[in-house]
Amino acid sequence: MKRLIRKILKEELEVVDKKFCDKVVDRLLSNVYLKEVEDDNRSYTFGTVGELYEMHALDEEIDDVINNDEVFKELGWSYEYDEDDPYDEGYYYRMDSPDDHYSWDEFSLEVIYDWLHNQVEEGKMGYDENLGEHGEWILPNKDILVRMKHSRFGCGLEYNYLDESYTIGGCSGQGNRIEIMRVIGKDYGIEDSDLIECVVESFMYKLPQRISELGVTSNYTSIAQKQIKKINEGVIEDFIEFGKKELSLDDDFRVNLTSNGDDIETLANYDMLDNEINVLTKDRADADIIRSIAHEMVHHKQNVRGDLRGNPEEGEDGSPWEDEANARAGVLVRKFGKINPDIYDL
Repeated sequence: MKRLIRKILKEELEVVDKKFCDKVVDRLLSNVYLKEVEDDNRSYTFGTVGELYEMHALDEEIDDVINNDEVFKELGWSYEYDEDDPYDEGYYYRMDSPDDHYSWDEFSLEVIYDWLHNQVEEGKMGYDENLGEHGEWILPNKDILVRMKHSRFGCGLEYNYLDESYTIGGCSGQGNRIEIMRVIGKDYGIEDSDLIECVVESFMYKLPQRISELGVTSNYTSIAQKQIKKINEGVIEDFIEFGKKELSLDDDFRVNLTSNGDDIETLANYDMLDNEINVLTKDRADADIIRSIAHEMVHHKQNVRGDLRGNPEEGEDGSPWEDEANARAGVLVRKFGKINPDIYDL
């Protein structure tokens, strides 16, 4: 009987705590507001794709323009390759000029310029032919700051010019989590660790909906929600098996996935001595993870062929080894994506 009473009391306490947690979270969210980035110059200008790369202002959009079949086909591009030849890197062509073949490097520049011109025609970007030597594009800074009254909480909403939506960046970082803990400790006297965790996690999860209520286009995913949505490891494993067959590889290498940025200096790397591929997964979509694995699997193929010596120039941009890895990885992802289109879903 006593055991039953303790169980009932425990369940009632959990219900009360959850209600209190929700009440605190709703109060915190009511203090969230949006603010434009404080910048004397709210626009970026650039005259070449090279300058655009240096700015890192449209990295996500450029990646989608180059690697998403649906996007670059809308711009009038298509891709052809020999399905029976695993070594065929294929070629790109404009649909209105199918006889003109473009390599990956040529295509990846031309399609970006096409997209920029398209943005200008639709009035989403500006272009001033009197700026610079040959004219420059004008990219408005549409980023927005997320703030909370009576606290130091803050993060950014990064505008995506391709789908005209916002992505939340850095909101669930350690600094903001500590700030939320400070506020609920000071204003509500919360000290219970389970209740603190409930408030912090619930706040991060509900933040996107609050931002949507404040009038920002709601086609975005918060970092907190990306962390809650687990990586589809089954699809990753399927791709590794697919890549082995396409590249004629044996089981003599390992793919290590990690969500800890301290474990890896770049998004991915290949250790040719231990035959290990290491890939960072945190805040990355399945398609991006697969693309990294494909790139490093090509490097493993090069190692198996005896083409790698471990020299620094082998990993430099524009080297034959990197060019092959980029080209063949693109082919692998596109072929796998046709079989598994869900990899492009966020």
